[in-house]
Amino acid sequence: MTIRRKIVAAGAVAAGVALAVGGSAQAVTQTAPTPIGYTVTAINAHTDSISGITGTFGTPAASVVGSTAVQVPVADPIQFGATDSLGAAITWSSTATLPTGFALTSAGALTLPTTPVAAAVSFTVKASQGSAVALATVSVAVGTTTGDDGVSVTPDTVALNAPVNHHGEVSFVTVPAGVAETLANGPAGAAFSGGVLSRGTAVPGDYKAVVVTAKDAAGATATETFDAVVRAIYPPVPTLSHGHAVELTPVRENVYFVQSGAASWDHFTIVGPGKINGHQGWVNGKLGLNVAVYGGLEAHHGYTVFYQPVEGQGSTTPVPGSHWGYVFFVS
Repeated sequence: MTIRRKIVAAGAVAAGVALAVGGSAQAVTQTAPTPIGYTVTAINAHTDSISGITGTFGTPAASVVGSTAVQVPVADPIQFGATDSLGAAITWSSTATLPTGFALTSAGALTLPTTPVAAAVSFTVKASQGSAVALATVSVAVGTTTGDDGVSVTPDTVALNAPVNHHGEVSFVTVPAGVAETLANGPAGAAFSGGVLSRGTAVPGDYKAVVVTAKDAAGATATETFDAVVRAIYPPVPTLSHGHAVELTPVRENVYFVQSGAASWDHFTIVGPGKINGHQGWVNGKLGLNVAVYGGLEAHHGYTVFYQPVEGQGSTTPVPGSHWGYVFFVS
């Protein structure tokens, strides 16, 4: 608000019900703005995956993961380990019936036969927790030393990196790359292809507990659970603020306001005593400070200038989504 000399009030340009020519109240129908695009973003994401499979035996512990065959005494169980991204305990099992003489506990201890194998065997063990699955292929060959087996372990794990929000879409990157991904509980009409989630025809809103699952051909699995937010993008809307008047003479005023958001033509109507009552016109509202000059006022009287962003010079159709406002002053 600015107060100078005979100006007793300078109302901020604000939303409200417009006044028609001559001051009678008349509501102006506002048209909702038309979206120019849509975005989808992922928030509150967390991953469920298993990584870092290990297989150790004996004292001191030696790893047999991803190595060539390690000579393992048949009296030493192989202890499997892995890391769950959620910090929960992992359960171990076999994907099929183990060969004769082998046994696996749910804690991941693999017992070898009491006598060395006479022929090579191979089988798969599974680490699971929640929706996450990792696998390890165990290959056992005839040992090169009396009383042992040649054991090697090949891990198979899948991970999903944190989702990346970019250009209105969400990308889900797998490790290793190229693992097949599926979407569950997603927004109806959303599109998901190649690990990229886009809006498709989904209705704007907040969608909880959406799940992307990455699963390779062998069955190693990781999931990403998140909330999907679909939003419409609207064109910038003209916003008028900081309206105030400054006296030039007792019968002439400068009326200032700040325009932000977008430039537009602003239709005005002045209401007050004298011949100027009901006068209409247009101000070419630019971004930043704008001024309109009003003359022919009667001294020492109150006037109100109503402004509305409109679709063009000479138009009285409001810019969709915009609001009218006013500046009151005393000449």
